[in-house]
Amino acid sequence: MTYALKHHARRFTIASLLFAGLVLVSSISSHAQQPTAGPDLDANLPPSAKPREVNSIGMTLAVLDAGAFQMGAPEYVVQVALGGNRFRSGQIFIIDDQTGNSQRFELIDTDTAKKPPFYSPVRFSSGKKTNQPSSPTQIAQSMAEAINAQTKAGNLQINVKVVGTTMHFKGIGLFSAGRVNTDNDNRVIVRKPDRYASDDERPQHRIQITDTLILGATEVTQQQWNQVMGSNKSIAQGAHLPVNNISYTQAVAFCAALSGLPAEKAAGRTYRLPTEAEWEYACRAGTNTPYNYGQNPSNLTDYGWYRENTEQIQVVGGKQCNQWGLFDMYGNVSEWCQDVYAAEYYGNVTTEKDPTGPTTGTRRVLRGGNFMSQASSCRSSYRGQAPADIESQLNGLRVVCIKR
Repeated sequence: MTYALKHHARRFTIASLLFAGLVLVSSISSHAQQPTAGPDLDANLPPSAKPREVNSIGMTLAVLDAGAFQMGAPEYVVQVALGGNRFRSGQIFIIDDQTGNSQRFELIDTDTAKKPPFYSPVRFSSGKKTNQPSSPTQIAQSMAEAINAQTKAGNLQINVKVVGTTMHFKGIGLFSAGRVNTDNDNRVIVRKPDRYASDDERPQHRIQITDTLILGATEVTQQQWNQVMGSNKSIAQGAHLPVNNISYTQAVAFCAALSGLPAEKAAGRTYRLPTEAEWEYACRAGTNTPYNYGQNPSNLTDYGWYRENTEQIQVVGGKQCNQWGLFDMYGNVSEWCQDVYAAEYYGNVTTEKDPTGPTTGTRRVLRGGNFMSQASSCRSSYRGQAPADIESQLNGLRVVCIKR
């Protein structure tokens, strides 16, 4: 009897423990499926931040106006040795505009010209009659005015600054020393205003985003990914960390699955990755400097997570947003874009309206840099790339929403 009571009590204890364990597991499982509060993405937004909306999985989307911008990295053209007798009437220089059309300009000395110019004139004075030769600044300004007057409105607008005997043209997308007819081509060289820019970021070209662009205010988080895909393979786990360790193919699959959710269908929303042009338009937020906050790489620590201030991914929205209210456009994880990558693509752009990149290729564009990037790889125009099937802890995504 005593044994029976003891044995029964033991069975009751084990059953109670098993039941309690089941309740605990159920509670943990239930808790894991419930969204947890994330960072406040609406606090301290700049006055120029764009309107927001939130979708069915709690993703904040910024609604950006259509607009135009200069995509890629600009170049300076530097003309040295600008003394009055360094230029002669009849010298020709050639500018290629952003569509690849060439425009020839002819230097005309107003003191000695005896016939009309054959090409678009750039007038200057050698001082042979007036004894007042044109200054370097006057020659530079005359060149800038002639170039801007002959190019399509908005397609190529340059400005010029003269320091001593050097002339810096800013805003020219494609200009080659070999295309300048002078006595000494060493007097005409090309310099980059952004010394970190690579060849695949040039020529800078004008792009139009012709419709409203609705873009994730942050990178897709693990919590958002899990609600759609069930689980994730991110190296560091956390609800509000950006999802990483995903391929381009998996990023596309997430967009398709999110588009297929009943609540998103009912709201008329579908999703895809941003094009490279859309990404840079959103990142720049109306700016034309290497970073949307300015020129200085050392200030990046206030705007993004990169190798100087972290060793792993961080909670989204932890740094200052850009002018349009978008977070983590620099660093944390590199963001897959829709476009096929081609190094020479910018030189072959066929349309300025909503370009979608090359039509063939196995590698896809990545933008924004990541937590292991140097500051130079987190610039607005920087182009990363990787095979579409590569899974890396460095790579994540941000989505574009299309509303019908």
